[in-house]
Amino acid sequence: MHYTLKHLHYVEAAERHQSITHAANALTVSPSSIAAAIDYLEGQSGQPLFERTPSRGIRATQFGRTFIDEVRSLLAAQARFDMRVSELNTVLGGTARIACFTPLAPILLPTILKDVRARFKNLKIEIMDVSTNEIPQVIDSGEADFALCYGMLDTSKYSFIPFFRAPPHVALSVDHPLAAGRFVTLDQLEPEPLVVLELEFSKQYLLGLFESRGLKPNVIFSARSTDMIRAMVAAGMGYAIFNIRPMTKQTYAIGDVAELPLAGDHECPSVGVLVRRGVALQPVCDAIINACQLQAMNGAFDGALIQPHVQ
Repeated sequence: MHYTLKHLHYVEAAERHQSITHAANALTVSPSSIAAAIDYLEGQSGQPLFERTPSRGIRATQFGRTFIDEVRSLLAAQARFDMRVSELNTVLGGTARIACFTPLAPILLPTILKDVRARFKNLKIEIMDVSTNEIPQVIDSGEADFALCYGMLDTSKYSFIPFFRAPPHVALSVDHPLAAGRFVTLDQLEPEPLVVLELEFSKQYLLGLFESRGLKPNVIFSARSTDMIRAMVAAGMGYAIFNIRPMTKQTYAIGDVAELPLAGDHECPSVGVLVRRGVALQPVCDAIINACQLQAMNGAFDGALIQPHVQ
């Protein structure tokens, strides 16, 4: 089988974004280049990698998922090789200032920074928890070099480097009747008491899931931290919808939480790094972003995700 690393990068991006157009935008190439790479690799393998649906983008076939898992392993090995060669020639130091969307910070940053510090012991890292509204302010002012966030901001002014897609899932008290199922639907949830995260973009996204289906959720409580929301859900005071979850067992004052897939095809934001266009990052920042991409390809964040139930 003959291929280039460019072919592999293109097909990996297409699966990650589940869209040829979105993958092309992320890689700043033409959609025809992505499509040509897919066609080429499908011709080389003799099997389709994707199912194409005009209104819903592309989805990997069973063969395609296995194939792309192997592609990611190969790309990760190549990235490790490049990083090791770079480390032979450069001792990275300096300070990286990272802004992180508050709900993502305690789940993702420890994994990211532990790996980065193990590789580059001379680095100093400053972290600031921010809301989505604050991200442009700290990036534009130079307070932060880049932001770890959802890709929901103006891409004409900022460049977004996606790491993984984060499908919505449902958190319920383990004692809730719906917690006994394999998945939950928005119709089932509509009359149930909902606990929302009182952050502008998060709340808009959550309510938009229901509005897109002509439903109106029963909002009873709101809180400004995901830890508080999870504690309320564990106590049986309502349900919540999240896009990522803690990767280790949580302890609550009362009760416990069950997390189930949300059935259906829903808007699925990407998690990644946001930088201002036209701004050259320090080598230390590039090293951190490259380490994040490598971790994502190696599945370091898979435990934070629950894949949707496809009916």
